[in-house]
Amino acid sequence: MHGRLGRASALCPPLRCCVVSGALRARVYCALALAALVAGCGGSGYTKSDFVARADGICTNTLRQTRALTPPASTSQPGGALAAYLGQLVPLLQSEADHLHALKRPPDNSHDSATLSAYYKALDQIVANYDQLEAAAKRGDAQTVTDVEATLRDSPASALAASYGLESCGTPGSTSVGSA
Repeated sequence: MHGRLGRASALCPPLRCCVVSGALRARVYCALALAALVAGCGGSGYTKSDFVARADGICTNTLRQTRALTPPASTSQPGGALAAYLGQLVPLLQSEADHLHALKRPPDNSHDSATLSAYYKALDQIVANYDQLEAAAKRGDAQTVTDVEATLRDSPASALAASYGLESCGTPGSTSVGSA
């Protein structure tokens, strides 16, 4: 019974539910091994839609958390309320960026890949700008607060996210001070 399959057949007991010839069994094992190999080598079908769904989930969660914060009544008076608000907001934004960067990138075309890279760069700049904004608010530096807010308003991150197909991540002003 093990003659044509040799040692591999001896390691795998024959199926008891039906009679299968040795050659057929070898083909079945080969097909199963090939299927396992394909599945293990990226044959899972991870797509841009999968990426977008995961990224939008991360952004929706962050948006929900930022909207739960009470923004200061005014940003024209840096200090106490603004600094406290930013002290809560900045870690949320950093966490969002970290989680987005940790996502597996889908196999995109070159245009989509470039758009996603540009979005990540803009996102990192937003986090850096919010760090600057928080530091300026703590120092009571009204001019820097005004300048950084203007920089944040001009960020291309929302447009890039929307261009890639991200909905929640492409919500303009979703985390900017005063428009939450």
